Amino acid sequence: MNRKLSSTLGFYNPSFFHINIGTNSAFERFFDKDFSIFVHEYIHFLQDVCTIYGLNNMYVYSEYIRFATNKIYRSENKEFTSPILPNEDNQDNIFLNKRICKLTNGDTATIKKVERIIDITSIEESTGVSGSDVDNVDCIIVTCIDNLGEENYVSFGAESVMENMAYLMEQMICNEYETSPDYPYSFAEKIVEFLYPEFGVDKLNVLALCDSSLLYNNPGKVFVQYLQEMKSKGWLPTKPEDIYDEILPRKNTLNGGSVEITIEDNYKQLSNIVRNQVKGYFNDPVLFKDIRTWIDQLANKGQDVRFKNKYFILDIAKGGSEVFIDFVKYFGTPLISNSIGECTLVYPENPDGVEIGYFYAIGQIISFFESGNPKCELLSICTRYGNEIDNRCNTTPWERCRDEFLCPYAMLWKLWRLSDFKPKIMYNNW
Repeated sequence: MNRKLSSTLGFYNPSFFHINIGTNSAFERFFDKDFSIFVHEYIHFLQDVCTIYGLNNMYVYSEYIRFATNKIYRSENKEFTSPILPNEDNQDNIFLNKRICKLTNGDTATIKKVERIIDITSIEESTGVSGSDVDNVDCIIVTCIDNLGEENYVSFGAESVMENMAYLMEQMICNEYETSPDYPYSFAEKIVEFLYPEFGVDKLNVLALCDSSLLYNNPGKVFVQYLQEMKSKGWLPTKPEDIYDEILPRKNTLNGGSVEITIEDNYKQLSNIVRNQVKGYFNDPVLFKDIRTWIDQLANKGQDVRFKNKYFILDIAKGGSEVFIDFVKYFGTPLISNSIGECTLVYPENPDGVEIGYFYAIGQIISFFESGNPKCELLSICTRYGNEIDNRCNTTPWERCRDEFLCPYAMLWKLWRLSDFKPKIMYNNW
């Protein structure tokens, strides 16, 4: 699972509600280029909270946090090693969940120019957990030729679907935008050109299929499968909305295909599970009353926009920047930061005391658990907003949990009952 999407000009931290834009300009004064990057990353935010694939990523991270902290609690002499990695014994399904995410995400490499696709095939990749609910995952392998004439083999998965969807929205909404590598940013379009070129004449068709595919657990497979089905039946939508009408009534499968469930029921059940898990990060209901309310409001709005107006993505794309800005004001934003640590949060209800920077801190703790890299990336934000910083922020940020004034990282470390445990970093190749 790629933890940062589009990290060159800006990035969105999946599951942790943080957009960074690589500019010194404040949010209210973004130039056209800054705005186009914001649009791209904001679409990733919507993919996080308004799709089954995004919600499932949040679920997997929540389960990993529970696994890692429980492992720390059981450590001898209150000392634990980092990274904390699940293994093939698949305790609590953590290894399996992360493996499925990796396989369905697809490759994360870039190809600047894809001249043509020459083959698309589906293969079964082992999850490495025998006897589980999911022994294998169907992966779409694409053979393509780049501008140097070299043959490339790539796994087309959720990352390509998400990036192409965000890039299409960027082009439809913005007057100015950066040209991006064909893989992954235009690769879904390349697949359409290869399998069913008539479908891709209207780019809104591709956009709608990308969005619809993310309502399944294996978006790359679904994207190709539906294209092939439409081609074989000779079905071409008369308008992009037809794609949602055709796909949304169908069912998703769970537990390796043994359970069928409607997309709407699947989404709402998963959304409610994830809502409670994320609220569980903030396990002091009094101290974090406002942020827990913010989580509820975000989950409710995600359900509303997805099923009360199933064409909302198309409405934004067709309406351009004005409709996009109106939607942002209605739906709100995650934490938005720039290169000098300035932060903004747009939220309609504007509840007092909501410090979304805590989500960024959660991402930093998970990054330490997963990689062993102790450096906290909140440094520029803390500097900007007057939080006391010192060398521990780069080397041992958890030690700040004993300070009189607690930064977001230290506050969470303490609330998660980790104060008495000492990390031992296994390697430092970061």
